[in-house]
Amino acid sequence: MMAPRRVIVVHEADRLLAPKRAKDDEEGEVEVPKKGKRVATTSAEELEAYIEQPEPMTTLIFVSGPLDGNRRVVKLLRKHADVVDCGTLNDPREAAIWITKRLEKDELTIDPKAISLLLSSTGLTLGRIRPEIEKLILYAAGESTITAAHVKDVVIPQEESEGTFALMDAVRNSNAPRALREISALIDSGIQPPMILGQLRAATIQLRPDSRVKIGLEAVFRTDMAIKSSSGAPQYLLECLVVELCAR
Repeated sequence: MMAPRRVIVVHEADRLLAPKRAKDDEEGEVEVPKKGKRVATTSAEELEAYIEQPEPMTTLIFVSGPLDGNRRVVKLLRKHADVVDCGTLNDPREAAIWITKRLEKDELTIDPKAISLLLSSTGLTLGRIRPEIEKLILYAAGESTITAAHVKDVVIPQEESEGTFALMDAVRNSNAPRALREISALIDSGIQPPMILGQLRAATIQLRPDSRVKIGLEAVFRTDMAIKSSSGAPQYLLECLVVELCAR
């Protein structure tokens, strides 16, 4: 506010720039009435038109993993945008070194089997490894080593939701693996983060003993502010909250 420029950060931009399903047939037409310019008829074309002629007082940042260089929108970004490589892992050995050094900051070690299991789920993309490591650090609080068991609990395949109250039940029972599955399933089904946060708040006020309620609500409010201020990807922030609420 009152700043000379506006900065917009798009987290997990690969979902926008390289969607699993084509979005070219979305309902409604969006036109860009620029004389002599190509008229955009879909949201994808509208994005391409924006990249070619961006709003001059806005800095738009896409945070993404590897992208398909054959896509038109990626070619346009490489032509018109500044591309910054924030770290590339070439093989599992480099990934293991990065993970080990990151955990040293929190005085933690990790079993080789845990590294292999983690990478089998995340691949070599730092954008996927980093948030999973942060969740593991929270989950293993009070312990000295992250084990394969920790990874199995936190870094798990995504599944469909088990029902309306599944997330609340998982939090009340301190079942972090089940709660994390529900978070992912709800996000994938299109449920907005504020609604998921509402479920977590409802579950928090039912925790026992009462001392957990105060701590839990503080964590919920902190996450709410983080989501509203774009301090991180909403799904990642919700997952960290779930791990904190389910802490033993």
